[in-house]
Amino acid sequence: MKRRDEVLVGIFLIAAVAIALMGTLWLVRGGLSSGYPLYSKFAWGQNLKPGQPVLLAGVNVGNVRDVKLRNDGFLDVVLRVNDDVKVPKNSVASVKPVGIFGDAAIALTPKGPSAVSFAPGDTVPVGTSDTDIQTIMNRVDTIGATVSLMTKALNQELVLSGGIKDIRKSLANAAELSANASRLSIQLNQIAAEQNRNLSATMASFRRAASAVDSASIDSTLKNFKKSSESLTRIASNLDSTTKRVNGIMAGVERGDGTVGKFLKDTLLYRDLRGLVTQADSVLADLKANPKKYINLRIF
Repeated sequence: MKRRDEVLVGIFLIAAVAIALMGTLWLVRGGLSSGYPLYSKFAWGQNLKPGQPVLLAGVNVGNVRDVKLRNDGFLDVVLRVNDDVKVPKNSVASVKPVGIFGDAAIALTPKGPSAVSFAPGDTVPVGTSDTDIQTIMNRVDTIGATVSLMTKALNQELVLSGGIKDIRKSLANAAELSANASRLSIQLNQIAAEQNRNLSATMASFRRAASAVDSASIDSTLKNFKKSSESLTRIASNLDSTTKRVNGIMAGVERGDGTVGKFLKDTLLYRDLRGLVTQADSVLADLKANPKKYINLRIF
């Protein structure tokens, strides 16, 4: 009797669990929810199942009530939309992935505001579907393969070929170069400070030498230099005046003005003078030959 009771309890628990599961699935699929049906048609391979959500502009407004497989490569999908929701007449239906495990939803996307809505039993046209999860996973696989190749190449270049050692050596060289540059900067600062001190000492010596010079002597020297400059200016002015006068005289001589100019320019005067000299020579020659002719000297 006791054994029979245990069996009955087990059967009752199994039935209760089965009823609970079936009830949960029925509730998830909107078994107790009221609404009106809309229809749509999608191609195979959309991973559609009853109970998946129906979204209107991103808001959950119902669920998928039924999916029927057709032989022409399409699925007849029955949508249940809440009674208080009006779907614009210009909306299109598309399959939208909602997870990485293949879950999907029917997205009703209006093309704009519309005063007309779908009536119960209308068919919603199909729009462009979003990228499905499989395509995304294929792209992820491609990216993963590329990353794997890059990782292998980096491992080959940096680890196996000693690239990391070279990088460390380069960093050490850079640190040493930075330290040398720092020491060089310190040395340059010291040299600049020393030069600054030397320049300050030189300027102090110059100030002392300048203060030791007699200002009265400097003033006297400057006055004498000024007087000499004025004298040179006057001499230059007189020389310029004399030069102008000489130039004027020479110009007059060239033109034949005055005695000297006439003497230089008058050819007749030269001829007369030449004739006079010739006559004088003739007279002197005759005087030498016949002195008595010109000198009659008697002595008593």
